[in-house]
Amino acid sequence: MTRAKFIKKYYGKGYEKDYVYLEYEYKGYKYEVYENRAKGNEPLSWQHKNAQAKIDRLIELKEKEKDTKPIDWDKEMNEIFEMLGW
Repeated sequence: MTRAKFIKKYYGKGYEKDYVYLEYEYKGYKYEVYENRAKGNEPLSWQHKNAQAKIDRLIELKEKEKDTKPIDWDKEMNEIFEMLGW
């Protein structure tokens, strides 16, 4: 299993002054998790799992796009015309 690489930590300003943001890199993509120190929030472990799952799905979709070949419409139409005798 690939681990996320910690990049930086920063604090919110103004309205979000109670927030702590943590930025990570996972498989070449960056994502953030946050903690609201004034209130409860979704656990950081859940945020990591959700963000990494989204990245994995994105990578999977990109791989599928690479596997599909674009349709050469000219070639396809020529074959149809040949079958019809045109």
